[in-house]
Amino acid sequence: MGILDAIHHIDEVEGLEHLKKYYLSEAEYFTGSQFERIGAESSEENVFTPADLYSVAALGVDVPAGAGIAILGTEATMFNGLLGEIPVDLKIGSLSESEFERVLGRESKAQNLWDRLLRNGPGESKWFVGSTLASKLMARKRPHLIPIEDSVVNRVINLGRGDSWRLWWGAFQTEGDYLERRADRLRTEIGRPELSTLRVFDVMLWMWGKDNA
Repeated sequence: MGILDAIHHIDEVEGLEHLKKYYLSEAEYFTGSQFERIGAESSEENVFTPADLYSVAALGVDVPAGAGIAILGTEATMFNGLLGEIPVDLKIGSLSESEFERVLGRESKAQNLWDRLLRNGPGESKWFVGSTLASKLMARKRPHLIPIEDSVVNRVINLGRGDSWRLWWGAFQTEGDYLERRADRLRTEIGRPELSTLRVFDVMLWMWGKDNA
């Protein structure tokens, strides 16, 4: 299944139950329900903070010490500089094709930040940051632009070696109005208006996928 097929496969009632279980259940606690809230009161849009690095632990990954020291200290100017070049007021679904290329394309600051987190450049030694961790760090700072990559969701949407940014952008280009309306209903039902549309569907697909994919 692709993104839209997977979302349509989960009907309205089942999708809401998944979100309620993840965010509201008292019987089974999901630490990821606090991902957006950890240290939110002291968050800075264009600066990676210790709370940002700690928040990803709620999603089951940890930032290696060497990477954390660089992001918060020795290379903070570079990381925060790239982050500051990524718009905070744009949503992936609102981007035209030319805007997508400028904001999320191969030559964009977002791609550069991604590559620096993964140490993809020549002469950069790897430091155990993969696509899952990098996506969660970037989604923490730009939740409306950057989709989270996770092994469960990747299987559900058949991501393979595909470009998740472009695939999600394509889904919004095809059925953006539907996706926003459905996400709005889900946010309202669970009382979490701050959740991005990307995050709503990330959780819904993950909850379905962990039992079915």
